[in-house]
Amino acid sequence: MDFLKPVFEGGRIDFAGQRLASNLSSALVVGSAVVALFAGLATQRLSLCFYTYVCGIVLTYAVVLLPWPPYNRSPVIWLSRKAPAASNDSVSQSLKTLVEDVSDDSDGSSE
Repeated sequence: MDFLKPVFEGGRIDFAGQRLASNLSSALVVGSAVVALFAGLATQRLSLCFYTYVCGIVLTYAVVLLPWPPYNRSPVIWLSRKAPAASNDSVSQSLKTLVEDVSDDSDGSSE
């Protein structure tokens, strides 16, 4: 199982890959349900219908849950992180100024 470790730890998918995985999962689940229904109707065996559907769901999990390379064709490039503010006093000062500016606008003088 060590050969699967890099797949699960380093696997990332982008937003387009998420959309692709969602569309694939919907199509595969519906497709496996249709195939299972027709297989069950053709053989008149409910167990074959059930097992065919379960195999389709397992196939869907294998296709969708693993981070395959087509799911990361356009990775997101994040902005670099800015340095934190020097102190919290500047934040509290800017909030105090904002509150004072708002209170000056509503001094009750309406013309």
